[in-house]
Amino acid sequence: MRTGLLGGTFDPPHTGHLILAEHARVELELDRVLFVPNSISPFKTTRHISDADIRAEMVQLAVSDNPHFSTELFEISRQGVSYTVDTLRHLTAKHPADEFILLMGADTFTDFPHWKDPDVVVSLAQLAVGVRPGSTHDFSSHQYKNNAIFLHTPLIDISSSSIRRRVREGKSIQYLVPWAVKIFIESTGLYRE
Repeated sequence: MRTGLLGGTFDPPHTGHLILAEHARVELELDRVLFVPNSISPFKTTRHISDADIRAEMVQLAVSDNPHFSTELFEISRQGVSYTVDTLRHLTAKHPADEFILLMGADTFTDFPHWKDPDVVVSLAQLAVGVRPGSTHDFSSHQYKNNAIFLHTPLIDISSSSIRRRVREGKSIQYLVPWAVKIFIESTGLYRE
């Protein structure tokens, strides 16, 4: 089975995440895409992040209407700082027949050489890098360019931080997040403070 992995903080998950995952699923002929919310990102330790259980619930709500999407909660269940290499080791042991494709954006790929054990990561999964129209990224000398497939993705200018800001400011987030996530955010009062 060809399995795409999309990891992140997902605070909150938004339409851009879903569009990237669906675009990759179709273009790369993936059987499924697993959304992997992290417990603690090694790259986002300086800002307040919503509780892992809340983020996991929002991801499950976000992917619930796509039969090709599901949620993998390994990083949340093991707690602590989440490293992709540990998740890939777990998943390849759990699903040895699967071929894993790690989905990421161009900015993330730029930082990939600084991840924990990137050589092990590329031995366990193919990298698929989403590049937006008009991107100025030049990966011609990137250390891992030969381990990556580059996908031209639709331009979706949505970020979790802009959604949190809009909620704080009392602005609409309709169509920026899936309906179920919007209802969850509104009913729990998440991001209002």
